[in-house]
Amino acid sequence: MKKTQKAITFKGLPLLDELEKECLTAIKYIEALKVKYLSEDQKEDILGELSASITHLRIQAEQLDKTFESIGAI
Repeated sequence: MKKTQKAITFKGLPLLDELEKECLTAIKYIEALKVKYLSEDQKEDILGELSASITHLRIQAEQLDKTFESIGAI
């Protein structure tokens, strides 16, 4: 007997939107670090923001995993 899988609809899932925005934020900080002439203060500020963004990504990914588990997607 075949296992039937639940159809997963991601439209309107705010966690995905939040995750996408935070990914773009992290990319923005990574790109900012590539600028040749940054002062030490600028580097520290960017690294601090990148660290916060990565922390947000981890939290959002955990929340998304829990959501997927609750709907049987994983």
